[in-house]
Amino acid sequence: MPAAGRPASPTMARRPVRWRAVTIAVLLLPVNAYWIALVEMIWHGFHFSATSIPLNVVFIVFVLALVNMAIRRVAPAAALSQQEFVLIYVVLASTTAVIAHDSMVSLMGLFTHAFWFATPENEWRQILHPLLPRWLVMDREEIIAPFYEGGGSFLHPKVLRYWIGPVLAWALIASLTYILVLLVNSLLRKRWVDQEKLPYPIVQLPLDLTNPRAALLRSRPMWIAFSFAAGVEIINGINHFYPNFPHVPIREHTADMGLWVTEAPWNAIGVTYVHVRLFLLGLCYLLPLDVSFSTAVFYWVRKGQFVAGAATGMSTIPYYPFQPHQALGAVVAICGISMWGGRGHWRAVSARVLGSGSRDVDNGEPIRYRAATVGIIACLVALYFISSQAGMSGGVFVAFFALYLVIAVAVTRMRAELGPPVHDMSGVNPQTALTTIVGTRPLGPRNLTVFALFSWLNGSNRSHPMPHQLEALKLSQRAGLNPSRTTALMAAVIAPAVLIAFIVYLSALYRYSASVALDPPGQVMAPAVGTYNALASSVQFPRPPDVNGCVAIGGGPAFTLFLGVMRTRFLWWPCTPWDTPSASTAGHSTTSGS
Repeated sequence: MPAAGRPASPTMARRPVRWRAVTIAVLLLPVNAYWIALVEMIWHGFHFSATSIPLNVVFIVFVLALVNMAIRRVAPAAALSQQEFVLIYVVLASTTAVIAHDSMVSLMGLFTHAFWFATPENEWRQILHPLLPRWLVMDREEIIAPFYEGGGSFLHPKVLRYWIGPVLAWALIASLTYILVLLVNSLLRKRWVDQEKLPYPIVQLPLDLTNPRAALLRSRPMWIAFSFAAGVEIINGINHFYPNFPHVPIREHTADMGLWVTEAPWNAIGVTYVHVRLFLLGLCYLLPLDVSFSTAVFYWVRKGQFVAGAATGMSTIPYYPFQPHQALGAVVAICGISMWGGRGHWRAVSARVLGSGSRDVDNGEPIRYRAATVGIIACLVALYFISSQAGMSGGVFVAFFALYLVIAVAVTRMRAELGPPVHDMSGVNPQTALTTIVGTRPLGPRNLTVFALFSWLNGSNRSHPMPHQLEALKLSQRAGLNPSRTTALMAAVIAPAVLIAFIVYLSALYRYSASVALDPPGQVMAPAVGTYNALASSVQFPRPPDVNGCVAIGGGPAFTLFLGVMRTRFLWWPCTPWDTPSASTAGHSTTSGS
């Protein structure tokens, strides 16, 4: 919140930003990557990159802000300005989305798992190995062995030379998808930021944290709350290493309401934790009350589906209650509502792209609409070439990336409208949609293999890059930065950030081993286990379209549209449609107890 209770100007005066901010941000990239590698990949501890506001980046900026306060007292001219702080935050937050727990960390296991864990019993040598493109994976046993056993060095010349090809290929794929959604954001920005003036609750914290005139870092209540939360976590951290030390029982295993309910059908609610996550309580202060209410309502609606299934016998149907499928339908509805509401804007964009519109339409935008459209086409063509070389057919490529963009737009809209602390949507991806609607048999083994290799692009959608990018443009506007330069910086830094992450992650895995995570089978192996087991099953036992899943996908838009109509027609209606996708999935359970 701005100082003295005044609202921040949406367009502060633009001032030149010295290159030192970019230099600081780039120097922090390997530090940030190493922190993620240890905490989220090796230790499988707190997943700070999976929250809507990447808490690792907030902490880094928080420390820099404290140092900057001290510098401002002794040498005011040397202190960083808010614009420089915002640039540092933008670089770290937008790149964290790509190298995060749900993204590149999950990719690490896909490189090697199908080869290291191939046995005569699972027959992966016969089933999977002929399907996997060798330029995207690592199949040499002498290179894989230290990856899982530890004690090796990724930078050893004999190891590094075999990794160069797969690393560069995946770095190109990651950079292309990142730039693709960045260009889509350049088309969305004017409609959502300037015309609809969506609230973007997420941007308030970094904006306030980086504002030297704001009262946040001088607020006594803030420091009291900070000290309380830090004290509790320090006590529990000591207890983790020394169990005889007392602890404060606030985490998810404190109480499970599901154990209190023993009679059918009510006991079908399953695990229902009552817990306190202090960081979630803090983030909820940024949310509208109707969002918190909707989150609680949808959580119990989800539990009610389990109870209804047990009472009616529907729980015996495979995949019931089809929550990822319902969320997929809701995502399509949210994207459709957003696009339909901005149809006038899209007509103006189309006219400008075709050369018949006024130049004023995209004046001041980060990228001219025609240039952005050409860039989108170029990214898709490049991704098609890569995907086709890996084995994906043309029609499946079109469907896959159309769904990928639909999900990306919907997640970005949710963040712009609500700013939920976490939006875990496991299973809400093009792979689930296409295998449900079409079935695995028509898709064939080659397409299914590329589906498996691309699973890290939006496994849970918690750290999707597109919302971070549009929030970065909103932050730039509020801080008085040039949006074109901010966009160019985000595009320029992604490839180096991905390559740095590859070097840091693979070095950590070769040193500590991919099997050391404390939560078996380990974060590196866990996504690969599910991915390759599912791929082998789909190849061996092809399935027809899932009729029940298709019905659930159709029900998602119906429910979301109903909520949207009620929300627009009746001011008293408390439930918002924007939270339905994340509230419909299992990942919602880990946060709703707070």
